[in-house]
Amino acid sequence: MSRQNVELVRRLHEAFNRRDAETFLELLDPDVEWVPMMARLEGAVYRGRSEVERWMAGLDHDWVELRTEPREFRDLGDVVLILGSWHARARTSGLVLDSEPGAWVAHVRDGKVVRQETFTDRAQAFVAAGLQRPA
Repeated sequence: MSRQNVELVRRLHEAFNRRDAETFLELLDPDVEWVPMMARLEGAVYRGRSEVERWMAGLDHDWVELRTEPREFRDLGDVVLILGSWHARARTSGLVLDSEPGAWVAHVRDGKVVRQETFTDRAQAFVAAGLQRPA
């Protein structure tokens, strides 16, 4: 089942990058907990598909571009650790964040993502994924 979890999470990131909200939301559990980068910094969590949908719809307000660039998916059973980077360009300031280190920890249950959290510190991501140090 865990290989299917990796594929599910890969499809989730692809749908996000295409801004395919329908596919993206379909891959999430109805009670998903979603912690993108800015929410993590603010200590916030988006709960449920409707909050995640509002978050996704609001991205274009602040960002001209915002995409994940996953390079490695680590199969940890019901948890998938994704390592890569992200690229963003702010709408107002034009600030470009290119190839910033990124890591995501996705928890999967019954073929849906029930929680995903974004990290800019990979060591924190490894701990959140249940690993004590990078393997």
